[in-house]
Amino acid sequence: MSFMGRLQQFVPQVGVSNSALSHATTELRAVRQRFGDQIDRPLKPDHQRGIDYYSPRHLTLAIARSADLFRDAHGFLPSLADPKTYNEKLFWMKFFCRIPMPSPGNKLAVGSFIPSEVDHLVSPVQPTCWSSEIALPANGEVADGHYFFKANYGSGYQLRVEFPIAGDARREALSQAHRWPLRADLAGRGEWWFHTCPKEYFLEPSVSGGGSPEEFQFTVLNGQIGFVQHIRSRFEYYECNFYDGNFEPIGLNIDDATRGDFISMPVEFAQMRTVAETIGKQFNYARIDLFLLADGELKLNQIALCPGNCTGVLNDAEMDRQFAGMAAGLTFAR
Repeated sequence: MSFMGRLQQFVPQVGVSNSALSHATTELRAVRQRFGDQIDRPLKPDHQRGIDYYSPRHLTLAIARSADLFRDAHGFLPSLADPKTYNEKLFWMKFFCRIPMPSPGNKLAVGSFIPSEVDHLVSPVQPTCWSSEIALPANGEVADGHYFFKANYGSGYQLRVEFPIAGDARREALSQAHRWPLRADLAGRGEWWFHTCPKEYFLEPSVSGGGSPEEFQFTVLNGQIGFVQHIRSRFEYYECNFYDGNFEPIGLNIDDATRGDFISMPVEFAQMRTVAETIGKQFNYARIDLFLLADGELKLNQIALCPGNCTGVLNDAEMDRQFAGMAAGLTFAR
């Protein structure tokens, strides 16, 4: 049986279209023909790429499934051999960029990526407890208050819980959490860095009680701030405004997020920017998510390597070109 024939045996399991499967095969061949010498350069021992993580068959399947998701969002299949748009370059990054290991996708290890020169400016949120089992502590084993129950892998695996927790609420939370590990990476998204560490589950105290924290998300491209997202009232009504690297308001929007009023530059912004740039320069691309607490303290929430998995639609074509230019160093194509 041909290679394509063997791949097509898996289509019902992973929901891949034939067009995306053919596209992935063609694009991989083109990349290897054009950039084989760069692909084959030795890696640093503490780095890994998608093309190293996946077996050849699963690599094609992961690219194809990811390409289907990309097309659903943007209306076209992304190019690997000659990526042009901002999101195409992020798509390329998932499979060919060198990512430091252990992966920042492990949410329990995010603090290890805070360099010593900024560890006096920012700290991670320390978990209250963690386990390899999906379980919540008994009432009385943790202080009363607001928490997040999270998985250390994947995106969106978190639940808000409050202790003491009633029996029905506990059962519902655990029921939802037991669905988290059922989504295999092969079946879906190409975010392989979430699967390079053992699966763990942890309880993390809320930094803002029962409300929403002030969030500032810094997109860092080749060591430069591309844009900053300020998110307010995430759990109430959600507003997201965009700013440039100097915290000047810009008209960018992604996925038509609700906008609120622009704010003045926080007095802590220089500190936040320094933290984001210092952490972000360890990667070709990263989004550094910071919480600003009421007393001015900074907490590192997460390091996102591919926010939205390349599906976020930018509303401004000129800004797309600008950020694609900043992301040029992600790819072999110039």
